[in-house]
Amino acid sequence: MRLLGITDLHNAVGMLDRILQQAGPVDLVLLGGDITNFGAPEQAQQIVAHVLQLGFQVLAVAGNCDSAEIEQRLQELGVSLYRRAVVLGETAFQGLSAMPPWKSRMYHFSEDQLADDLQQGYRELQHSKESVGGAAPSENSSWKIHVVLSHVPPRDCKLDRTFLGRHVGSLALRHFVDQVQPDLVVCGHIHEGRGLDRIGRTWILNCGAASGGSYGVVEIGPELRMELRRV
Repeated sequence: MRLLGITDLHNAVGMLDRILQQAGPVDLVLLGGDITNFGAPEQAQQIVAHVLQLGFQVLAVAGNCDSAEIEQRLQELGVSLYRRAVVLGETAFQGLSAMPPWKSRMYHFSEDQLADDLQQGYRELQHSKESVGGAAPSENSSWKIHVVLSHVPPRDCKLDRTFLGRHVGSLALRHFVDQVQPDLVVCGHIHEGRGLDRIGRTWILNCGAASGGSYGVVEIGPELRMELRRV
């Protein structure tokens, strides 16, 4: 399975098309939040619909520059991973939207709520057999690879440090990674935190800001292969 990680698009539709063209064939597009820049649900819907119309499958979470209304629209479109799990083949996906509290106008949740969101998705993937974006349900409910699509990185890794040197990732996600050890976390949020890191056996991929042409490609095979790219 070949995954395309796009985070922090901030409604840059022209850049989205350039990324999709350059990335080549992929099995699944992961939209990791900040799909809009404090935009309306219709903007997020247009972006998702555009990617689907090009023939890609989509899974998505909302970011701090999105909103509860955008979250709801992603659910209505059938692509949301918020508090959900989806199994495609031998790969299980769950999601984490928003971020820990920062500024009042941002879309955020308490760390306790983020922890509950993660646990809800993890409970669901134990028995989930879902389809999304027109994909057929998996014929085998077992899964071998566990991927978390999160807007925010886990706390205290190389990828959650701001240009001021502060670690601002999620403590709830860090605890989840420490305890569960998923194979991969695909995230964004900290534009300057673009890169790869590892916590135990879990790879963390901060795709960077797609609005500036950054994205990530993941190959899931006998082993995980991850690559950061830029248009």
